[in-house]
Amino acid sequence: MGLSWIDEYVYGVIDHCCSRDIFEIYDSLNINIKRVDKADSLLQGNDALYIRSYFGLEVVFIRDDLPYKYEKFTLAHELGRAILHAEVSKAAYNSKLINKSKLEKQSDYFALRLLAIAIDKDIYEGFTLDQISKDLCVTEDSLINIK
Repeated sequence: MGLSWIDEYVYGVIDHCCSRDIFEIYDSLNINIKRVDKADSLLQGNDALYIRSYFGLEVVFIRDDLPYKYEKFTLAHELGRAILHAEVSKAAYNSKLINKSKLEKQSDYFALRLLAIAIDKDIYEGFTLDQISKDLCVTEDSLINIK
């Protein structure tokens, strides 16, 4: 099936929010962004955490020391998680029955498409995945999803 089904969600968000800017999208969707110290126990060593409360309030806690472009990618990834996997937060996320790797791949794909991140093969010929990911300010794992 691939990941192309996620494109419709990306286009829907862009259309609904009239923007591709991640900060404008968060504002439009009333999702709060709270920057916290990277050592904050809430993050459990991650770059960010999306939470939807019982009352429907949504917030992303994100490290306050991330480079701007990587922060945008991380926020887009968390938005993908919120939209694509809304029901997962109601399930036992730590359950061995949930394929977290698949969910992460889908959220990465959503982020890449929303931010229109692509690899120009002429520019990156001969580069390692590490070099490309650092230049594009994305995770190495997400690069497998770039078209």
